[in-house]
Amino acid sequence: MVEQQREHLDDFLDDDSEEPVLRPRRPRDRSTGTPPTFVTVMAIIDLIFCTLRIPFLILSAIGIVGILSNPQLATALVPSLISVVAEALIAACGIVAGIGMLMKKPWASIPGWVAVVSCVISLGSNIFSTLITMDVNLSQFQVQQSEAARIGAYVGLVGTVLFRLVLLGCYIVALQMFTGWIGKTRTAEA
Repeated sequence: MVEQQREHLDDFLDDDSEEPVLRPRRPRDRSTGTPPTFVTVMAIIDLIFCTLRIPFLILSAIGIVGILSNPQLATALVPSLISVVAEALIAACGIVAGIGMLMKKPWASIPGWVAVVSCVISLGSNIFSTLITMDVNLSQFQVQQSEAARIGAYVGLVGTVLFRLVLLGCYIVALQMFTGWIGKTRTAEA
């Protein structure tokens, strides 16, 4: 029994010393196996939101028909068309990238970055068209809008934009982590 303990203790002894030496643990090899948990969670969240985006994309396309029928909203037509195309790219590329990241495919970052660029374009055109249609709709119905209603609308717009920016930032971090993980995996295989 004492010999077994001595053999186990030898693993912690320096060659020149009889005193035990604490050695740091070797870090886990993360170059193979699964991607970081944050990447997996963001891929799942992206799949959920991109799938939910499809019915809203259909509603947006129907909304463009409404814009075409109202000449007062003509200024919102181009941003709305840009937004619908960007939303379609976000949905398609986001679903492909999410599935690719979950399947650990190196090509998954390409549609992911296309979805990021599309999201920035969509966000800009959505802000612009929302501001235009909000003012036109209120004046069209000759609604006596109070200052509180206008402030509430802007607070809602800012809250929505901030939420989308936070999600976009998390997705960008996840894409960078995934790309780094793929690079380490390829290096370990070589």
